Amino acid sequence: MRRIRKIVNTGLLQIFLALLLVALLMFVSNYMVYKNSINGVYDQVSQNNKLVMKNMIGKFDESFKEIYNLNAAIQMLPYNAWESTADGGVDMHDAYMIHKYLLSLIPPIDYIEDVIVHHRGSNLVVTPAGTIDFRELFRQQYVHPTYTVDYWQSLTAAKHPLRVLPSQDYTRTIGSDTIQRRLIPVVANNESSSLNILVLLNADKLLRHVNQDAMMQGTSLIVMDDNRNIILNTDKSWDIVDMLRELNPGAGSTETTVKNKDYEYNLFQSNYNGFLYINKSPYKFKDLDAVTAVNRQIMAVAIASATILSALLSLYLYKPVRHIVRLIGSREEHGADYGRIRTGIVRIQAENASIKTQLDAYSAQLRQAAILSALHGSAPARETEQRLQQFVPELYASSRFVLVAFRLHAAAESGQFEAGALDETFGSLEAELLRHVPQAFMLQTGERTCLGVIGLGRSAQREDAVHGLREMLGQRQASETDTGVWNAAVSRSYSSEANHYRQAYREVIDALDYRNMDSRDPVIDCLAIRPTWKVYAPLDEIEKLSKLVMIGNAEEALRIVEEIVQGNEAWSVHRHQLVSVAKTCFYEMLRQLEASDLEPKQLIALEQDFLRSLQTAASSEDIQELLVRAVRFMAEACSRAVPKSKLDRASIVHYIEQHYMEDLHLEHMAGILETTPKYFSNYFKKTFGVNFVEYVNKVRLSHAKDLLKSTELSVAEIGKLAGYDSSSRFTNTFRKYYGVAPSEYRKSSQPEQPAAGRKKS
Repeated sequence: MRRIRKIVNTGLLQIFLALLLVALLMFVSNYMVYKNSINGVYDQVSQNNKLVMKNMIGKFDESFKEIYNLNAAIQMLPYNAWESTADGGVDMHDAYMIHKYLLSLIPPIDYIEDVIVHHRGSNLVVTPAGTIDFRELFRQQYVHPTYTVDYWQSLTAAKHPLRVLPSQDYTRTIGSDTIQRRLIPVVANNESSSLNILVLLNADKLLRHVNQDAMMQGTSLIVMDDNRNIILNTDKSWDIVDMLRELNPGAGSTETTVKNKDYEYNLFQSNYNGFLYINKSPYKFKDLDAVTAVNRQIMAVAIASATILSALLSLYLYKPVRHIVRLIGSREEHGADYGRIRTGIVRIQAENASIKTQLDAYSAQLRQAAILSALHGSAPARETEQRLQQFVPELYASSRFVLVAFRLHAAAESGQFEAGALDETFGSLEAELLRHVPQAFMLQTGERTCLGVIGLGRSAQREDAVHGLREMLGQRQASETDTGVWNAAVSRSYSSEANHYRQAYREVIDALDYRNMDSRDPVIDCLAIRPTWKVYAPLDEIEKLSKLVMIGNAEEALRIVEEIVQGNEAWSVHRHQLVSVAKTCFYEMLRQLEASDLEPKQLIALEQDFLRSLQTAASSEDIQELLVRAVRFMAEACSRAVPKSKLDRASIVHYIEQHYMEDLHLEHMAGILETTPKYFSNYFKKTFGVNFVEYVNKVRLSHAKDLLKSTELSVAEIGKLAGYDSSSRFTNTFRKYYGVAPSEYRKSSQPEQPAAGRKKS
């Protein structure tokens, strides 16, 4: 009997190994056939072709973006040859400047055939080659049976958005020779301007630019605009109407594939301008059916062998498996196997884990809901009281309580926390709280916030609890291994009733924002907060800070930042008030980056980073450090910006700051900037929002105010240093802008500005 069992066991092992070997051979053979079949090779080529198409679409998008930017740049040129003369004629100087500008733009873009700029009310056309009559241009150089001179005149005479016309063959006659080129016209938007811009793209050069040769051999390409008009077609034999119906480009997907007959059609939609790109490529090769049939035969034989061996193995294992199935509690009487065993075990484990997870989650949700209901008053008082007693009984261990709100602030240098560090620091904070104040309960309510409830036997114990919190947080701040900086706000003492939790919660949340910035105490006692509504936000200094950043004078700008922060600190302003002042300074400086080389997305990232870090800044030092970083970054960006011309905002501001004490007038500035006084005056008013004289007066008076506050010089001497030729003129101008005489301002300026580093009594 034992020998029989031994043989049977040996046979089972051999069958099992044979089954594994057959299965292994089956998958290896199928893999080898697939990898070496024409179908497998083609799939790889097809995937590569799709990647090439996506890369081409990216280059198409870049090309169209360059064209759109070119149109916008031409429309923003300060030269308008058709409207700059009073008699309605043509200003040839402006026309020459437009021609010169076009010459500087076209050479780097080889697929641009020509750029045509003209006015709807004139026949003069400006191109990189010079000026020419509108009709002569389209009758000699760009001849087309449909897009004639009359067509272009009709199109440009009416308002129209930006359009990309289909590629067509245009002819040009030079002597007895006729040159034919396939061009794509791009007509710029003229709805907000009387200027018409036509950019002609060379279709063949554009295809070489986007690397059409990288496409799979035998493929074709169609480019359609967002209105489904064909712009470019490399195979005119396509039945594009039927293909569009099958591809369904309006279904919302940016990529669609359809196989029809011997070809595969791939549709891609650009995320930049909504253009459609349809790629046609062959997908059916000869003898592919024979290879597929052999592959199927191999798979069928392998599957049949595995099935037979599995059936034999099941016969040997039937009885023991059936016995095991009974042991795990299955009611199945017939056909039990290893699958049922495994399924039963997995089911039992999953049910146990699911029940445990559900119970834990349900318990946590009940506790969380009971506490939040008490904090926000979202349920009747009696119902809230019952929930707290049932799910959070530790809150009623003492007759009275104080509520503590903990908030974790990152250091100003980083503003971020390491992954996993938050859970660790919350856990250590709860352990330390229980060690210093045994009658406590803690609950995490946000990513960086948590609430603690400290039980009191009587109201007099509140001071002991505050002292324990102050000692605990002081030790954490002194620890080099601690994550960030902790602050805690403590409410008044309340009796342990549900209706008091909401009032205490509002108290501690307000205390975190209304803390006095001159305080270095990590514990904010709501009873010790002294309200103030006097905030130091000198608008003239903030405006001066903005100008200093624009001209790259970071050191002087940092001095103003320090004075503003220390002034608010001396007046004991609240945290939210200093945050508002910091935002005002930041946005005033941010305006100056419009002329820098930074892209809008970089400015958005700078703003988001500043606001995010400001939200978590704990002290006035942290807020000042954020402003210092912003000043240095912005000043460097403004210094790095290269002026496009002498009429540059930063250059003008810098010159006025350096020469405000001199006799500055429009003729003087126009001579330095090589322009006319009238043009400079209009440009200055448009750029700065005020006229030149008013701006110079503000600059002079700003420096005069500094001298009045910081020196003992006489009013006449200060007026002369500020650029005024007489004391009376200086006094009258000062009174006009500030409502008081310079001497009166000197007397009243000291009490109005808080002394830095000294708390106001």
